[in-house]
Amino acid sequence: MAVEVREDDYQFHVLVVDDDATILGLLKEIMSMVPGCIVKTANAPAEAMQEIVKGAVDIVFTDIHMPGVTGLEMLRDIVALEKTPEVVVMTAFPSDEIAKQAMELGATSMLQKPFEDIAQVEVELEKAIKKILRQRSAQKEVAAKKAQLSKKQQTVDNDAVMQVSLPSSGNPSAASRPSTAQVASQTSGTPSKQTGPQEALPPRKLYDIQLLEALVQIESERCRRYNRQFAIGYVDLPDNYQLVSQEEQIKYRAEQFAKVEKCVRRSDVILDAGREGALVLAYECNKLGADVIEHKLVDSGFPFTGFAVFPSEGTTAGGLQDAAKKNLISKRKFQILVYEQEEFFGRLIQNMLMDPKYDVTWVRASKEAYQIVNRRAEQLKLLILSLTRDASQWELLAKFIKENLVRWPVLLFVDITLEKALRDKLRVFGVRAVVNKGISQEEFLYIVQSFVIPKPQAEERKNFRALVTLPVVYRFEGREVSSNTFTLSRDGLFIRELNPPPAGSIIDLEIFISGLPSALKTKAEVLYAVPYFVGVNRFHVPGVAAKFVDLAQELRDQIETLVLTSRTSYIL
Repeated sequence: MAVEVREDDYQFHVLVVDDDATILGLLKEIMSMVPGCIVKTANAPAEAMQEIVKGAVDIVFTDIHMPGVTGLEMLRDIVALEKTPEVVVMTAFPSDEIAKQAMELGATSMLQKPFEDIAQVEVELEKAIKKILRQRSAQKEVAAKKAQLSKKQQTVDNDAVMQVSLPSSGNPSAASRPSTAQVASQTSGTPSKQTGPQEALPPRKLYDIQLLEALVQIESERCRRYNRQFAIGYVDLPDNYQLVSQEEQIKYRAEQFAKVEKCVRRSDVILDAGREGALVLAYECNKLGADVIEHKLVDSGFPFTGFAVFPSEGTTAGGLQDAAKKNLISKRKFQILVYEQEEFFGRLIQNMLMDPKYDVTWVRASKEAYQIVNRRAEQLKLLILSLTRDASQWELLAKFIKENLVRWPVLLFVDITLEKALRDKLRVFGVRAVVNKGISQEEFLYIVQSFVIPKPQAEERKNFRALVTLPVVYRFEGREVSSNTFTLSRDGLFIRELNPPPAGSIIDLEIFISGLPSALKTKAEVLYAVPYFVGVNRFHVPGVAAKFVDLAQELRDQIETLVLTSRTSYIL
């Protein structure tokens, strides 16, 4: 269900509290370059609390050591409020005790003054904004779901048959029942806005891409003079292949540009890049600001965007375009993060994922892994790491869960037998697949592809299946075929076969499992067949997926025991 994107979802009210006027001016200048950031300053905690109690502050950067009330004392007052902002504390006298007290009171992190690198401030601001965006997205999804359920309930209540069946007390009138818009407003915590006559803004002019070089030259000279930044970004406009006439295509393209316009500021410029989509020139915008614009575009139905920032990623129109296109191409690929300390194994994984459709980032430290996940949680499709006894690894996975960053499956490499307690713990930490380090490249690519490529149906498999090779024989229409399994679960299996029977067929099946006195005999229904073909950019296993028919519970339990004791077992 599409979620409405509102302008106020991308406004962030930031309050900087410090008794040093230089710090206030510096931070205000940096943060004001982020689109949507409305920055206020206060030189005393008492003045700051007057703003915070109004509930209009999302992020607070506060010094700890100030005359009168300290930053820690102000933190105690903040946590007592019904709505608490994200808080980053700053101090020139850092200590473990101060950091511990600040974190216990709800601070997100601590910055040391004077700042060794001003980019540290941008990193902390980015973390706070990303967290707020995820919270707001979750609130909107919950509100939309509740509105959808409310709408369904109204449909049932208003049905003529149901009105006869339901007592009058259980069927409130439409006048007394809150509307869908009211439900969404109440659940999201945003007061409904009164609509009334508003002054219409003039339509935004759409510029030709040929003007980009001149616009960039003018803006780059200004930014060099005043030490400022700006960004350009490509936006893929989705195609609609159902449209036939040229008039329909022109109208559809205009609608897409109108949606892009709602995601940027009035001061920004939109250019028509032809077959390459739209190009946005965002003035007074740094890297974090570009990330906010990208997030808004993704929420509005444009999943593939690529931005480049002047001067860090390019100083000319051509250089910025090349960098933006490179970032766009990487967004079109499946984003995979590999966290592996062992160099040999890290390079081995990279080599197995050389397919152009994958964009693999390999890191060796947990800090690097966290920074990348925090920055690219919405784009990541898979996290790959090895299971070790290092406590920091478990702390990292727990941090992902706590901060609601796990939106992708986790793949673990292990060399130990999976006991039930360990499997249950891995599930809690978001682990969806467990494989052995000695796995073949074919099997490894099969697992990766099963996670990253979108599936036509969202139903989740409720039991384990294993990558195991067992001899099988199946009979169909008088033909007997000997082969072996590729995957096996208590409900069915996948058989390697170059010329599989069509979907819907019933086959007689024999599976030869080590330890059983005789072959396991059953019937199976073909769910789908994958015929042989030569593929260039995708992994392919020809064969047939079949579901057991009328298999006794005892035999299902025997198969499940085999699957659960397999070191290459994984969860779907």
